[in-house]
Amino acid sequence: MNAAGAAPLLLAQDLARAYRVKRGWFKAPGVVQALAGVSFSLMAGRTLAVVGESGCGKSTLARVLTMIEPPSAGRIEIDGVDLAHADAATRKALRPRVQIVFQNPFGSLNPRQTIGLALEEPLLCNGMQDKDQRRHAAFDMMRHVGLRAEWHGRYPHMFSGGQRQRIAIARALMTRPRILVLDEPVSALDVSIRAQLLNLLVDLQLEFGLAYVFISHDLSVVRHVADDVLVMYLGRAVEHASRDAIFAAPAHPYTQALLSATPVADPHVRRERIVLHGELPSPFDPPAGCGFHPRCPHVQERCKVQAPPTLNGSACWLGVP
Repeated sequence: MNAAGAAPLLLAQDLARAYRVKRGWFKAPGVVQALAGVSFSLMAGRTLAVVGESGCGKSTLARVLTMIEPPSAGRIEIDGVDLAHADAATRKALRPRVQIVFQNPFGSLNPRQTIGLALEEPLLCNGMQDKDQRRHAAFDMMRHVGLRAEWHGRYPHMFSGGQRQRIAIARALMTRPRILVLDEPVSALDVSIRAQLLNLLVDLQLEFGLAYVFISHDLSVVRHVADDVLVMYLGRAVEHASRDAIFAAPAHPYTQALLSATPVADPHVRRERIVLHGELPSPFDPPAGCGFHPRCPHVQERCKVQAPPTLNGSACWLGVP
């Protein structure tokens, strides 16, 4: 619980997700550890941003949080209920409380389905049989996200990218969830449209009291929307702190490198670029010790053999005696 005594809406403890992958006729199947022990908590009305390079496990985390895939290990709680060990009926009852908005709205919308039917479908799947009630709820949610009522019978291809993402957001909110997982929700949009969608998300969060898990690689967007930031590398959380702490004084060398690559609009501000050499290690054969040590500019001998402790939100041997 936090200082005020309120329990977290979402709690993840040592979440792991592994995949068995075929490697050819004469090779044993490989195991990819997409998530390797991620922990955090999220309160109602707060936004947790999850950042990191492609392949770090951000989207896998999104699928686990939304019950699209089960965790291989660990604990995940929504309103105090452990989903990893819940029965099918309990998971079905909790699914409306956590929804997801995908990166590509055109790919996540059925091209043969009008947006009105797309918005009504989650309600039908969750037991609302009255057609008039579903239609009224769809019109109400369209108004909330800035869509015109006369667009109810149109198809996805008739809308711009920004409008399609508004439709995707409206569909995710139809079951009135408490948690919304946003997987790169504005990365495919123009800059001006991004600003409109981000402002819409802020307004919806205030109106509905939503908790957001905001997955992004754009740190300038993260700085605008996040309350807390979780930095991932090779399936692990390497730093977890408040937004202000992350941007003012990042503790982990990987976080420092990410921030150094973020453009600054002020021409008078000089930022030293930290260049990471080498590629992200293969998830089939992650390095021993600290997973970041092959690319770390501050690597020590113990980094190569022993995983670092997590102190003050940072999993790094730097500064540990």
